[in-house]
Order: sequence, then structure tokens, then C-alpha cells
Amino acid sequence: MKFPRRTLAALLSIAAVLVAAPPAGAATNPYTPTEVCGAGYRVISSLPAKTDGGSKWGGVYLLYKSGGYNCVVTIKWSFIGVATDTFAGLYRDSEDSSRNVYDQGNYKYYAVVRGYAPQCISYAGWVGDHAGESGTNAVAVSGWGWCD
Repeated sequence: MKFPRRTLAALLSIAAVLVAAPPAGAATNPYTPTEVCGAGYRVISSLPAKTDGGSKWGGVYLLYKSGGYNCVVTIKWSFIGVATDTFAGLYRDSEDSSRNVYDQGNYKYYAVVRGYAPQCISYAGWVGDHAGESGTNAVAVSGWGWCD
């Protein structure tokens, strides 16, 4: 089928707008890692929280504030505004789990934990697709590092 040039140009313009537009109903998380952790914290590492199938449902961020203070925040990229099982963990000792701190709950936007960590640490987070512990999780776990 042959279109006049004006019609073809108009159709191409409409197609470009439709391709560039975000999906209807797509939400963005209104919170940032530095906003959640507070003044003085800066992002020093991050990992995407991914499902076994590779879908990215959130970001897990490690932030640092001078004096040896860390903050771990899991920011939801999926299920924003819906209470789902969300986790942020700061691991301060690989052998004594009582020294580790975490925040887990049915959250709409993020989970966050802060703690003093003068030695090596690891961090982790997840975003679930349901409230509670049943269902699929998108997970991120770092190795040990950030040693003073």
C-alpha cells in the first residue's frame, strides 16, 4: 500500500511516540538510596535484585558515611506501592550471625538498615512478588569486602 508523504510522515511520528512512551500504568519509585539513608551517606556499591529468570525487580545499594557507618537499602523497581516481602541486610560477621542486621517486611517502596561496621562486610537484599515468604523473589547478594 502506498501512502502520500504527509500521511507516511504522520504515521512514523505517531509510531515513534508510541515506542518511546513508557508502558501505561508504569510507576517509578519516588525514593532514592541517599534520601532513604539520610544526610552524609553516599552510594559505594549496588547490585540489581534479579529473579532466577533474570527479571530485575529492584536495586540493592550499599552506602557509607564517614566514621564506619553503612546503610543498605533495597529500592523496589517492581510492585511499587504494593506491600510485598522486601529485605535489606548488612552482614558484619561471617561467623557470628548475631552481629548482622537486617530489615524485612511487607513494604511498598523499600527496606533499609543502618549499622556501624568497622571491618569487612557483605550486603544483600530482595524484592518478593507477594506479601509474606511464599512466591518468587528477586535477590542480590554481594561478596565480602569494604575492609578498613
